[in-house]
Amino acid sequence: MKNVKVIKKAAIFLMVFVLAFSSLSAAAAVTYSRGGKRVRYTGSSYKVYYNSKRVNSVTRPGLMVNGNIMIPYSYTMVKRGPKVSYSKQNKGKVLTLSYNGNKIVLYLNKTYAYINGKKEKIRTAPFKAKVGGTGLIMVPAKVVCEALGINYTYNAARKAIYMTGKAITTNAPSTSNGTTVGSSLQATAFKNMSTQEFVNAVGPIAREDYRKTGVLASVTLAQAINESGWGKSGLTQSSNNMFGMKTSLSGNSWSGSAWDGKSYAEVKTTEEYNGKKVIITAKFRKYSSVAQSIADHSAYLSNAMNGTHRRYNGLTTTKSYSTQLSILQKGGYCTWSGYVSELTTLIKKYNLTSWDN
Repeated sequence: MKNVKVIKKAAIFLMVFVLAFSSLSAAAAVTYSRGGKRVRYTGSSYKVYYNSKRVNSVTRPGLMVNGNIMIPYSYTMVKRGPKVSYSKQNKGKVLTLSYNGNKIVLYLNKTYAYINGKKEKIRTAPFKAKVGGTGLIMVPAKVVCEALGINYTYNAARKAIYMTGKAITTNAPSTSNGTTVGSSLQATAFKNMSTQEFVNAVGPIAREDYRKTGVLASVTLAQAINESGWGKSGLTQSSNNMFGMKTSLSGNSWSGSAWDGKSYAEVKTTEEYNGKKVIITAKFRKYSSVAQSIADHSAYLSNAMNGTHRRYNGLTTTKSYSTQLSILQKGGYCTWSGYVSELTTLIKKYNLTSWDN
């Protein structure tokens, strides 16, 4: 019996040693860039949990750098965890994370970030790390969680952080140029997109909006294509305004507007008065994202008033795109007689009704 106990103790000791050695080896294999120099990480690795479930591994460790736990955002916050939306700009040097209406813009190797539009200093800048040859972008966990409204707890004894919150399913695809789309999508991403990439980028947002408002995704997509020139018009590129909505629209007598009421872009535009075309400079609404523009547009279509009646009455009670287009034209959305025909062609050509589900 004594020999059995000795063997068991030896086995337990060996297991603990192997686990400890593996953890230390994983940490020791990490290098990261700081101050233009490559630094070898020799500290401990940290576990990351979301709603009590482990969302990282020894090959994707949390690292303690300059008093902050840095985590690989893609693995722990996008693919797993709270499923935040993200986009990259400037060859990955600018990272935008969005969750439940909040947004943080981070810059590689910069000790500041924009949190919901306001510039804030941060203690530890995001950086690129290599773990066994795998490249990871590490972000300060506490800063990001607090900015996005995700509950954050740190347990020093367990060398672990705990995030809690509601997971969001975005169904956000990636375009061929690597831009991930979702609630933080910027119109500047449309510059080099093909027509199909545009549809794939805006489709999920239009579908989510349809589920909330009743404005068919196919109608939203067709109008966005028609009025923004596939997202490439000067107005759209400078303001995320997909539908040419002015700051003053129908007396602003409708409810549910997603516009902040003050941001605008001045753009020269051609308008027709008494049969004559004139060029004027007008103020158009400026939005923080494409999704906000779509939300504001749908709120207008759903709630715009004409006296005591809704301008587009019955729009959101039908699931027929042809009926919705007819209601828009009858309500005076566009006086051009070929408007409905042109949008119908777009809907059929690009199979836009596939987003109406």
